[in-house]
Amino acid sequence: MKPGKDLLIKNGRVWPSAGHEVIEDGSVLIRDGRIARVGRFHARAETVVDADGSLVMPGFIQGHIHLCQTLFRGGAEDMPLLPWLTRYVWQLEAAHDPSSIRASAQLACAELIRGGTTAFLSMETIRHTDEAFRVVDECGLMGVLSHCLMDESGGYAPLAVDIEDSLADCDILLQQWGGHDRLRLAVAPRFALSCTGENMKLAAEFARDRKVLLHTHASEQVAEVELVRKRTGMFNIEYLHSVGMTGPDVCLAHCVHVEPHEHRILAETGTRVLHCPSANLKLGSGIAPIPEYRKAGITVALGADGAPCNNRLDMFLEMREAGLLQKIRLGPQALPAREVVHMATGGGAAALGWDGEMGVLAEGLRGNVILVDSNSFHVLPSEDPASNLLYAHEASDVVMTIVDGNILFEDGHLTTIDEDQLRRDVRHERKKLFKRAGI
Repeated sequence: MKPGKDLLIKNGRVWPSAGHEVIEDGSVLIRDGRIARVGRFHARAETVVDADGSLVMPGFIQGHIHLCQTLFRGGAEDMPLLPWLTRYVWQLEAAHDPSSIRASAQLACAELIRGGTTAFLSMETIRHTDEAFRVVDECGLMGVLSHCLMDESGGYAPLAVDIEDSLADCDILLQQWGGHDRLRLAVAPRFALSCTGENMKLAAEFARDRKVLLHTHASEQVAEVELVRKRTGMFNIEYLHSVGMTGPDVCLAHCVHVEPHEHRILAETGTRVLHCPSANLKLGSGIAPIPEYRKAGITVALGADGAPCNNRLDMFLEMREAGLLQKIRLGPQALPAREVVHMATGGGAAALGWDGEMGVLAEGLRGNVILVDSNSFHVLPSEDPASNLLYAHEASDVVMTIVDGNILFEDGHLTTIDEDQLRRDVRHERKKLFKRAGI
């Protein structure tokens, strides 16, 4: 999909970023996929959108999701992390074929677009990542898609792949997609319990040689941390640091149970944290110390994680829970709404390595914009955009999603996805997938 041509959004409550004030009766002009002007002005364009008082803001950027798991939604309920993985999620991932990956990824993209997400960092499984790339390309979203690495140390043979074969797959993906303007590859050793230390080191060296991100799970649950310590003699992030899996090019999902000295490791190395509050609640993992991370200067992004442990890919839900959970821990002032909105926009851009490209409405940046209806009864009469986004708005309030100047969602309909066909495909592929997996 090429960048959209001239697009003018007018008559909006334009909120360039969490650090700005709202521009009443404002406009945004996008030309050739880039923002040309923001403020109060008059202009002409091929396409004119009357925002009619809607909030006009940067699109959300999800820091951690699993496109390949969306087809599993509603299956593995009321289970802690490790049994949830071994008894359910890994069986289904091993049973995926290109058609089921396609349906799962397309379903995820549909939900993300309708909820105002314009870019994301995902972790896919060990096979068929190329199919996920194709789907995201066709849907028009921006994304960093991670190819998952697992070996025999994970204890699940159907997903164990020799490290040389896994990295060869990554090279093939780079050949296919490395020059894409909206899509990037990341390398994802799944977590410390599914990759040997030597393979973690090889993955880190591979990624840095090719200048791509590293993405893994870390310190999500107490049982995981205890197993890592039993195997390695170190705490989880301390261990990841020892094998090269920290740094500004590393994104760690969860980081719920982290020792004080590991906080220092994260801060000193510039490692990014991907906060998934709903998944941490649903799997009983705990509450990540996000205010402490931010106070230490650690970049934090928000993500929904996978549909089986959430069950929604909804940034409004994640923002709300991110704000509320810290009030329980530290008091009502712990994590102000504007800081959470920044995590959902600018923080995501920084984590994905796309700061300076998105996360703010500013001249020269990508035309990734959403319109959120501020006139619904469940939002009125508040005019504070941050408070509204966290505590009043819901995903259905998004009325338009734009990526690179292309409208992907308007008038209640997706423009790049056949919604009726997707519904049929999802039901059909889920039945076949569960049958293959024996679930």
